[in-house]
Amino acid sequence: MTVIATLRVERPGATGIDRARAYEIIVDGEPKGVVRSGHELSLALQPGRHVVRARLDWTGSAEVPVHLGPGATVRLVVRSRGVRHVIGKRYLSLTPIDD
Repeated sequence: MTVIATLRVERPGATGIDRARAYEIIVDGEPKGVVRSGHELSLALQPGRHVVRARLDWTGSAEVPVHLGPGATVRLVVRSRGVRHVIGKRYLSLTPIDD
């Protein structure tokens, strides 16, 4: 029996300029799916350490290290940081959700 862990990336409903755009979720350098405004992406992954980031076109979030225990679920939330962060900064924010 293979034990898996779950990574959930949530994206609150948005009213900004990119509300119709999907954010790509990258795990360990590999695209794993997209998350749209008001939705979430649930990924079954091997337990252990992973590096997650969100991407939108040429910009994205900083990398977030996560540790997934066997059978555990780790939740992250991705949001736009707003137009003022477009130039020279990370446009997306990816942060852990503490339960």
